[in-house]
Amino acid sequence: MNIRRQIRSAARNIMKLASSMLETVESAPLSLGNFSITFTMIIIVRILVDFGTQSFRSEPLSYILYEFSHTYLFFLFSFLMFLPIIRLAGASSWRRGANLLLVGFLIIWTPPVIDKLIFGNGLYWSFYELDGIKGLIVNFFRFFNDNPSIGITYGVRAEVAIMSIGLGLYAFKKSKEISRACGIAVLSYLAFYILGTFPSYIAIPALAAHKGLFAVTNIDIAGLMLSPKSFFGNVFADPRMTLGYRMSLVYSLLITFSLGVFLFKSSKKTFFALLRNVRWPQVIWHGGLLFLGGGIAVLYAGAEPDFSLFEILSIIVMAVAVECAWLASVIGNDLADRRIDAISNPNRPVPMHSITETLYRHIGIIFFATSLLFSAIVNIKAALFLLAYQAIAWMYSMPPLRLKRVPVLATALSALDGIMVLLAGYTVLSPVQNITPIPFSLLVYLFVCYAVTLPLKDFKDIAGDRSDGVFTIPVIFGEERARFLIGSALFACYVASPLVLHEVGLFLPSLLFGSLAFISVRRAGQNNNKWNSFRSLPAWNIAFVTLYGLITVTILLF
Repeated sequence: MNIRRQIRSAARNIMKLASSMLETVESAPLSLGNFSITFTMIIIVRILVDFGTQSFRSEPLSYILYEFSHTYLFFLFSFLMFLPIIRLAGASSWRRGANLLLVGFLIIWTPPVIDKLIFGNGLYWSFYELDGIKGLIVNFFRFFNDNPSIGITYGVRAEVAIMSIGLGLYAFKKSKEISRACGIAVLSYLAFYILGTFPSYIAIPALAAHKGLFAVTNIDIAGLMLSPKSFFGNVFADPRMTLGYRMSLVYSLLITFSLGVFLFKSSKKTFFALLRNVRWPQVIWHGGLLFLGGGIAVLYAGAEPDFSLFEILSIIVMAVAVECAWLASVIGNDLADRRIDAISNPNRPVPMHSITETLYRHIGIIFFATSLLFSAIVNIKAALFLLAYQAIAWMYSMPPLRLKRVPVLATALSALDGIMVLLAGYTVLSPVQNITPIPFSLLVYLFVCYAVTLPLKDFKDIAGDRSDGVFTIPVIFGEERARFLIGSALFACYVASPLVLHEVGLFLPSLLFGSLAFISVRRAGQNNNKWNSFRSLPAWNIAFVTLYGLITVTILLF
């Protein structure tokens, strides 16, 4: 009897200790910044373990890039998938659930070690299980397939079992209901199974149009996902790199969407504050520059994109990278422009205090890192152009240089940033990985056009810029003279385009749109609530440029 009492007492003490540890983990302080750093360190250690179990064999830098991007994005997507599950299991808040999940993610270090202990120097490859619809259904009930040396290995299966059971036990502790615990365990296993077979859900719909939905086999899927191929400027001879590239594209977009949904669910105030602050005309402008660069690659470098599934995904991911670069520069500029925005833009996040400056800064860093990672997945040179874009934006906005205060140079730097985005788009599509096919006169013309267009945004900030010593064209020349100068310069840019492009057919359209641009600037004013206000001026001119660009492309190509 004494032994039973001692056992029960020991069990109660263990449960109390476990509950205390669980509470300590869940209640730990967590910010976006320390989460990002902690999660990144966990992934770095996982990659180190992976390479360590392979004796740190020499691999090309491109392989390391795709190994990192694939691993990082896969586990980040996994984290986002399991966060709602841990909430269903009983976590009382997103923060507490994220804390617990972060600690649980330490288990991702173990599968490579387990596989190494089991297989030794034998042949094994831990990645995904690929199968058609019938095989996916059957293997769900068999705890994956019967070949643990390729795909879902012993190490991964152990990880799946431990995590599924662990989440079930956590749900039981929170609810004291066996049915809820079993439901969470099964839901967790389902999530793991989807993650472990994810390429199949991309390949089956892509191949179904040609083979039929139920006729797609694991060999077909492997052919689509693993076969070496050249995508734009990237040549993949290693199936591991091919898989890493393709899945990195998919996870990039899924994570972008998932984070948007998560931010909306967890903090609508932050979500809408960011959404209102993106400057939509500039978002459209940056996207247009990216696609203009791709169009130049088609016209002058002989690019012939076939717009296959993964080429389309590459273009979309690159567009996301460009917009993230823009948003990162917006946040840096906002943090540096506190005094200007307090006068000219009081509805922005910093003067409104709708987002704390610390959180705003962390979000800016994440946009910056996302821009570089996503663009590097698509094309390393494009990532370098976006890195140059960020460097220019930093020197333009931030002290001690804060070059936006220097007349002419400030406009030139902003125009140069536009050229960086254009060259990033060109590099992605161009089969010639240099810019020699682009006529120098065209680059100069585009640079001048950007320099002329960018001061449009400065009209609304005249009072704030003047108070902060920022000498824009409207501040130097005054509102009336600046409207005439900028309107005339815009007209000249349109009229010069037929000469630069050697296309007489553009003469009349250039006169029309040049006149519209001139009139829009001359008629604009500080009446903030009307269609012809200074705040609406960039949007109108983006519309003019877009329409004229479509006409130009049509005439040049047809």
